[in-house]
Amino acid sequence: MTEPSLFESVIGRVLLAFAVLAATSAQGTGAADAAMSNESSVSDSWTGAYLGLAAGAKRGDAQWTTTQLSDPPSAFVGVGSIDGSSPDGFTPAGARLGGYAGYNWQSDRWIYGIEVDAAWADASETHAGIPGCKIVCFPGTPGPGNDASAVSIRWDASLRGRIGYLVMPKLLVYGTGGIAWQSLDVSGTCESTLNDPVCLVAPPFGAKTQSDRAILTGWTVGGGIEHKLAGAWLIRAEYRYADFGSASGVLWAGQPATSPGADAVHYDVTVKTHIATVGLAYKF
Repeated sequence: MTEPSLFESVIGRVLLAFAVLAATSAQGTGAADAAMSNESSVSDSWTGAYLGLAAGAKRGDAQWTTTQLSDPPSAFVGVGSIDGSSPDGFTPAGARLGGYAGYNWQSDRWIYGIEVDAAWADASETHAGIPGCKIVCFPGTPGPGNDASAVSIRWDASLRGRIGYLVMPKLLVYGTGGIAWQSLDVSGTCESTLNDPVCLVAPPFGAKTQSDRAILTGWTVGGGIEHKLAGAWLIRAEYRYADFGSASGVLWAGQPATSPGADAVHYDVTVKTHIATVGLAYKF
């Protein structure tokens, strides 16, 4: 039996948090309708600003597609052709820690709000070889040798609306969605040896690595459950999905050229993320 991944473990903990929150709130079920029928006191109202911290995990679903392997494209059949290793899927995953702030408005059982959040994660995955040049992209080169490729997702942020329903006076079930931003690193390493075909046509050198960095803009949607604790504290469990479209770039552009061309890996990388967190906030 394989050990669960970090993201799967956090998903399990988030689901457990949902169950605990629901069970805790269920203790007050008998008085829930009566409490909702009365005018809420200031301390019971959900209206107001809040500030919190969130911890959990993030997993990326990235697909790297190589579109060209030399500049200019090789005119020789079978030289520098993209092989079946492209596209290649990467699933970087790691812990995520950040903060969030927002404002709620309450109308009877309905809660409306706006929220902003930002967080840091260190999620990276490295594969042997460069996508599109791992099997046979240059004749006579066994590959991939010490060539390598990596995709990393680090900090992210979002600006979202929220709408929820109070199933109990202190228990909110909500949905959320809006605009999101995600940092992305795409990198490659190659060596000038017969076993490392990507850099075979370059003038002699040892090894070279290049990283491209981008900030992607996309959309995010998700939902969660939030429970009001004693005093002004709010605890939540949340899941969000985000789609950031694709980023394009070129590794080793403008290298010195020898026949049939210069080293250059043109790529497109599509990025989606899954985030699962638990959070604790203070309502002002």
